[in-house]
Amino acid sequence: MTSWQELISSPRRRDAESTESRPRFFRPARGPDAEELGRLLRDDARVQVFDAIDRQLADLIKTRHPSRTLEEREIARLVEEHLRGAPRAAYGVWVHYPWSHRLVHLLDEAEFVELRTNRNRYKISPEEQETLAGRRIGVVGLSVGQSVALTIALERSAGELRIADFDHLELSNMNRIRTGVHNLDVPKVVATARDIAELDPFFKVRCFSEGVTPDNMDRFLLGRDEGEGEGKLDLVVDECDSLDIKLEIRFRARAHRIPVLMDTSDRGLIDVERFDLEPDRPILHGLVGDLRPERIRGLSTEDKVPYVMQIIGQDTLSTRFGATLIEVQQTVSTWPQLGSAVVHGGAAAADTARRLALGEPVRSGRYYVDLEQLISGPEGALAGGPGASPAPPPRGPTRGPASLALPPGGEAGAAPLDPERLRRLVAAGIAAPSGGNCQPWLWVYEARRLGLFHDRARSESLADFQGAGGVVALGAAAENVVLAAHREGLSVRLSPFPLGGEDLAATFDFFDAPVSGAEGHAMDHLADSIGLRHTNRHPSQPAALADEHRAALAAAVRSVPGADLQLLEAPAALEEIAALIGAGDRLRLLAQSTHADLMKEIRWTEAEAEARRDGIFVDAFEFSPADLAGFRICRDFRAMELVRRWGGGKALEKTARKAITGAMAVALITLPRAGLADYFQGGRALERAWLTATQRGIAVYPMATLPYLFARLVRGGGEGMDPETVAVARELRERYVRLFDVTDATAEILLFRLSLAGPPSTRSLRRPPEDVLVTR
Repeated sequence: MTSWQELISSPRRRDAESTESRPRFFRPARGPDAEELGRLLRDDARVQVFDAIDRQLADLIKTRHPSRTLEEREIARLVEEHLRGAPRAAYGVWVHYPWSHRLVHLLDEAEFVELRTNRNRYKISPEEQETLAGRRIGVVGLSVGQSVALTIALERSAGELRIADFDHLELSNMNRIRTGVHNLDVPKVVATARDIAELDPFFKVRCFSEGVTPDNMDRFLLGRDEGEGEGKLDLVVDECDSLDIKLEIRFRARAHRIPVLMDTSDRGLIDVERFDLEPDRPILHGLVGDLRPERIRGLSTEDKVPYVMQIIGQDTLSTRFGATLIEVQQTVSTWPQLGSAVVHGGAAAADTARRLALGEPVRSGRYYVDLEQLISGPEGALAGGPGASPAPPPRGPTRGPASLALPPGGEAGAAPLDPERLRRLVAAGIAAPSGGNCQPWLWVYEARRLGLFHDRARSESLADFQGAGGVVALGAAAENVVLAAHREGLSVRLSPFPLGGEDLAATFDFFDAPVSGAEGHAMDHLADSIGLRHTNRHPSQPAALADEHRAALAAAVRSVPGADLQLLEAPAALEEIAALIGAGDRLRLLAQSTHADLMKEIRWTEAEAEARRDGIFVDAFEFSPADLAGFRICRDFRAMELVRRWGGGKALEKTARKAITGAMAVALITLPRAGLADYFQGGRALERAWLTATQRGIAVYPMATLPYLFARLVRGGGEGMDPETVAVARELRERYVRLFDVTDATAEILLFRLSLAGPPSTRSLRRPPEDVLVTR
């Protein structure tokens, strides 16, 4: 007995593999066709016959008498008159669909088209329908384009469709392509052409199963084909995923003055480029500049993301689409498309295509039919759409110290500072590093004494527990003032927290001669590096930390009593700390409070950075184009909230992993206690280490999220953090303490990368002394 496995193979399988997409027509009124039809019915037992010609004839008669209500008897009489004695079986045309073995009896083309488009009136007038019958439309890309093509065919808003796609139908396509599972592994052009043929066998469809390529582009656009004559397209509908082809289509279409239409399936965006009317129009409205196809040919999905952002519009993405882009090649293989969006877009694109084909005044531009915004929730809140980035903090202090009073009476014999010398000293101070370049300082010069105040409003954040990070910045600024004063030939007596409160961090008294209690001069050689010191996030070059550099850095840190430097240099330790830092970055972006704090630090344009002169200009992060596109998506917390809800966000950890690759070491500066005075001293130790690294050509990249997140966790009980973030942070802490010798009482001043790296793309700006200095 033949097994079912043998039965299911060969002939049946060969039928499935057929790429035939055009039906055969038999008109029995013609002798040869009658013979061919008889032969088909005799030789192929699989043929199924569908004959509803009577219903079609009756329907035709009724539509031709719209003002009358016809009874069945009168319809029958009028049908007989219409047939004029012709036998029903021989009337019209028999259409054979070889891929499904169906044989269908239909009205012939003129009557079929008349009846099938009858209910288009007067949405489409008869004259317009005739005009449309002479139009040629090309559709490139059939994951989305199938919906456009089918809708155009439904309306018969063209006389010819050219459809192009090189791919075969996969099951994962069927969340948005309306077809049957029997079409799996069938070329998309074939499946689409068959669907159209089964809807309207007379509709002309030309298939480009290799897709559109640079080699066949003109044949697709101009109809130059053997035996087909010439016929330039009236419109190109671009729905392809290939970015280089997307560009190539537009360059060629513009050269031939063919308009291009695109639906993006996000926020109902319809894009129109009227190259027929504007032959000099910039490609894609100038959004991609002078980008050429060859520049992006062969890029990976990840590397395409920045260009997708340019094409779609970074600031106009829907929240869900933006959130999903974060997950591309993490938890999803590529960007998402929904069946509802594709069908909606297919309808909108087909409607626009029809009006273009009819010569209606459709202008070039981008049009949104965003259902999520148009149809809001019960409270009227928008469920999607582009998210606004948080406004940066205003320049200058938002809430300064309650009092700018200095302790009464300056030191006896203190030297006065002329305005220029004072300005140089303060300029050195404000060259110090600060978390997020927040610059949390205010300076007051009074009675020959300089006071350094903590402008806590500038440094306050959930990530900076009890303002400790701001105090580290003040300690670094104080160190710079001491070094600059020594360079000026002055002795300095520094008094941290002289009033015992938090606002006045330090006072400085300057003398023309050595005095008791003055700062030592052991680190004076670092003064010339103050203006050279900077953060360098540039990708690092693999190198080992030389013994002499290790010793110099350790000596600089330990020159501050109690301060210590711990280094991770082994590959396994670096891999683990990269994973922990990355996880910390992910936590910071996915928790609303820390996300808001981070976004306040970012300056998104050069003009904004120059105007504010604080925060971090986004170029300073040295992101790749793909990473920058992803980071821009992160501006909208609604997208981050979705990513968190999905349990995603692993891509947010990549920046840290990349940063640690090739690092010499990851370093941690600590002090044994965690009071504000300890953090102040830690800032001095940090600046000494950083200036030492600068002298030796070693790049420093602060990666401070984890230590300050842990400070809130272990000393603040996780106050202000949501339970999920607390739980994850505790797990990270357990791994972290296996790398570093720290306890819950330790002041962890700064975690940072040491590396060899090229020069940074940009350096953070500083508010000028006149913005932060009060003299009286």
